[in-house]
Amino acid sequence: MTHRDENHHGSLHLIDGRAHRVHHLRDDTGTIIGTIAKPLRSQFRLADLGQLLVGAFVMALPLAFTEEVWDLGRDLSHGRVLAIFLASILTLALFIWTLFYQDEGEHYRGTFLKRVGSAYFITFCVALFLMILVDKAPLDDLWLTLSRTIIVAFPASFSATAVDYVK
Repeated sequence: MTHRDENHHGSLHLIDGRAHRVHHLRDDTGTIIGTIAKPLRSQFRLADLGQLLVGAFVMALPLAFTEEVWDLGRDLSHGRVLAIFLASILTLALFIWTLFYQDEGEHYRGTFLKRVGSAYFITFCVALFLMILVDKAPLDDLWLTLSRTIIVAFPASFSATAVDYVK
């Protein structure tokens, strides 16, 4: 039978320049038989930016080219677009909390909020860039541009976060 260390939180170690929470697996005699190292997402690095960009493009690219998104952006009320935006932020926060901070969240609240904000901001910028690229972001109708961008950014933010997580 194997047991984790008595200390539920493990110990902190730097591995390849990144903080990791390390847990040792021990047998019944107390001998270490394995080690589990879980990276802590306490920093936002350039590699994270790149992964968020790639993940955002993976989902936003096909959506930005669909007429359904263009029509939804035009037809949805301001209230519904605002609801989609709020649902995006809240669901993204829950998704990031579950993936990155579930075990360590109380220690990294500020980093958590920065990761949520940066993930959405980067995804929003990717979605806006693509809407401009396909000429569906009219500068004379900023609400239409914002609506279409929010619709594309909603699923793309999850794709971006998933790619950032699996690195």
